[in-house]
Amino acid sequence: MFPKFLSLPVRLGLLGVVAASLLAGCNRETAPDPATSATNSGAKKYKIGFANLTEDIPFAVRVREGIEKAAKANNVELVIADNKLDGATALANADNFITQGVDGVIEFQTDENFGKSIMTKMQAKKIPVIAIDIPMPGATFFGVNNKVAGEMAGKGLGQWIKKNWDGKIDALVMMELPQSGPIPAARLKGQRDGLESVIGKIPESKVKHLDSKNTLEEARKLMSDTLTTLPNAKHIAVVCINDDTAQGAIVAAEAAGRKGNIAVVAVDGSDRGREEIRKAGSPQVGSTASFPERYGEKIVPALIKAIEGEKLPAEMYTDHVFMTKDNVDEHYPNDKK
Repeated sequence: MFPKFLSLPVRLGLLGVVAASLLAGCNRETAPDPATSATNSGAKKYKIGFANLTEDIPFAVRVREGIEKAAKANNVELVIADNKLDGATALANADNFITQGVDGVIEFQTDENFGKSIMTKMQAKKIPVIAIDIPMPGATFFGVNNKVAGEMAGKGLGQWIKKNWDGKIDALVMMELPQSGPIPAARLKGQRDGLESVIGKIPESKVKHLDSKNTLEEARKLMSDTLTTLPNAKHIAVVCINDDTAQGAIVAAEAAGRKGNIAVVAVDGSDRGREEIRKAGSPQVGSTASFPERYGEKIVPALIKAIEGEKLPAEMYTDHVFMTKDNVDEHYPNDKK
């Protein structure tokens, strides 16, 4: 490789130089190119805060799981909090998001009044927000198309009543959620409208408006008390804000030995609701599915666009299907039977 007239020490020294040069060349070839590295792959890594409604309701758990999956797919750092169905907790979580320097927020909280306070804080920091299912002023709404979903459930209930009870009811029980404001209230009105479109106008004297608090246990207590005021009622229609409150009504009727006196629908389509719908002889006629596991795949990319300055529509909706025992397996074939 080197002339023989060079002494051995010189040749060894030259070999060292060549080796070092080759090694440096190899290092230059394998080093990551900043233009194609993970942190510069064409999309900035954003930090997004997600405050979930609660971890005690299956629907909300599926929403969180979908958002976690979408955040990973979109290279997003996700900061998660639990609002615990409490407005004050939601406000504290919003403060924490601001402290952590999030670029955007996904808010799933139940109290309309606290929603205003949360948005005042976010707007002051110019942080875009997407609000799930319960609107907040200035946030993009994502979730249930309450009027449409409610009407689907109400019509399904009406058709069942027409077939099984000759289209007649003794009472209508409405498991409502007044604290969340007029938009979720449209879900219950839609159910009543849909029911009345099939069986005719229901006198207000036959209607029981109950504040379910969005929980199974509260709905159970309320339904238990209500049944005692309707001792002779054989045909009671029950419309619900979600499957948890539907389950509460069913548990109360079973405890009172009156499961056969109620027919129930909801807007939800959660794990709990699907399980109930599949049971032989269940009083739950059906539930309008909102597919919470798919929320994230629409919400996360939309929020990234908002962070980058794109104006979002005021409202975005999930898809809906009224599920009964006849089609639930078509939409959720992988449920544990």
